[in-house]
Amino acid sequence: MSHTITLKQTDRDLPKHVKNGFMRYSEFQPLTQGGEAMLQTCFDENLGRTVVMKTLLPQLANLEVYRKRFLREARVTAQIPHPATVPVYEISRDRESNVYFTMKKLDGRDLCDILDRIAEGDAATKESYPLDQLLNVLIHVGQCLAYAHTMGVVHRDLKPANIMVGQYGEITLLDWGLAKVWDMEDNDEIEELVRSGQQQVSGRLTGRGDVQGTPFYMSPEQARETADVDQRTDIYNMGIMLFEILTNQSFMSGRNFKEIKRKILEDPVRSPADVLPRGAVAADLNAICLKALQKEPEHRYATMEQFVTDLRNQLLGRPVSVYQSPPLVRWLTSSSRNPVSTRSLFWVAVGILVCLIFQTIWQAVN
Repeated sequence: MSHTITLKQTDRDLPKHVKNGFMRYSEFQPLTQGGEAMLQTCFDENLGRTVVMKTLLPQLANLEVYRKRFLREARVTAQIPHPATVPVYEISRDRESNVYFTMKKLDGRDLCDILDRIAEGDAATKESYPLDQLLNVLIHVGQCLAYAHTMGVVHRDLKPANIMVGQYGEITLLDWGLAKVWDMEDNDEIEELVRSGQQQVSGRLTGRGDVQGTPFYMSPEQARETADVDQRTDIYNMGIMLFEILTNQSFMSGRNFKEIKRKILEDPVRSPADVLPRGAVAADLNAICLKALQKEPEHRYATMEQFVTDLRNQLLGRPVSVYQSPPLVRWLTSSSRNPVSTRSLFWVAVGILVCLIFQTIWQAVN
């Protein structure tokens, strides 16, 4: 929640002996706790603002695999200067010599909560987040990922819970702790941790009743453990989120890690049109989603830029690269970015009908 900024706050002098590092923070309040780390809000006395401090849980603080992942999250996030990454302010150690980092305090809702509320029929959420706005969220996330990919970084942990949507349209992609950087092998300890199913990855929609630790958003190449994870893994994850936005259903569900892995590797690819009534999803959107969800990476979009471009073109009523509309539709929409109105189609049909009637009468009298 925003607050009024006053002159007393902005113009007060710095003390002669300035506090730095951990000493500058006060007024700690718990925010949330996950399976590995704890987040607290605290007040930065030098800058006069509330920030978020993240620290590993005490029982994990001295374990190398968790500390490595924690440091990677802080540094990768800080080194991707994109509007959709959370600003990281500082990384250091506290009084007990435990590592922490501070970052911007975000307000808003995560995409998981938004999609859950829509699936449950919450009218206010439906009104606040229509389809075009949700597609724009994916476009912003995709632009951030495309930028990260140019820097040799693959997120590898994309899911709605890691996307924050602010009250004023801010989109932030969180949790880069599983990111793969360009010179990292896929068989490192962190990758093994994810593949083993030990990471706590919550499901969405129908996944609420499933076992914790099931990786609902894992790509086929991660499930196969082929050491072949690249930017197309992120594209697959974007396809899952697009599927869930279009259908209001979970893409994946299951009772345990083994069942989910089997489904990922063996079940045929599903598109939104496979689970929705006929005509409930636009054909070009369905084609975009299906392209991103191909099991073999070489059959997906080659780059995130291509995926984002198709999504943007679909919103603008332009052709997309993976779908060829019928000739009549292309002709009717060729003169405008927007589809022809129902009224225009009606008068075209009337004109055709009149021509047919006149032709029939002419043939009858001759």
